[in-house]
Amino acid sequence: MISMEALFIVINHEEHFQELLTEFAKEGIRGGTIFETEGLAATQAASHSTSGLDMEYFRLFLNEGRPYNKTILLLLKEEQVQVAKQCVHRIVGSLDRENVGIMFSFNVTGFEGLTK
Repeated sequence: MISMEALFIVINHEEHFQELLTEFAKEGIRGGTIFETEGLAATQAASHSTSGLDMEYFRLFLNEGRPYNKTILLLLKEEQVQVAKQCVHRIVGSLDRENVGIMFSFNVTGFEGLTK
């Protein structure tokens, strides 16, 4: 069986999103799933009423005016994972900076439904 990894990439700044997809295409990385996501802190702030504070304003403040993030899920062969991570670093820069995004991967032990 082919060894695969799931790579999750959460991009907090939408201006990087299209450029990242273009970079993936240049490197032959195709397929995947894209979600619109929201951070937990923003959701918690919106669900808790505090005396007189506009929680929608607070939620947008936490996200620097962005109500949602883009999350990309890729299922890749092991050798493609490093290529995809390099694409993210070229376009987004260091993920060590605050509020840029997050990226993580894990081994996939089984899958069905993939085509060439």
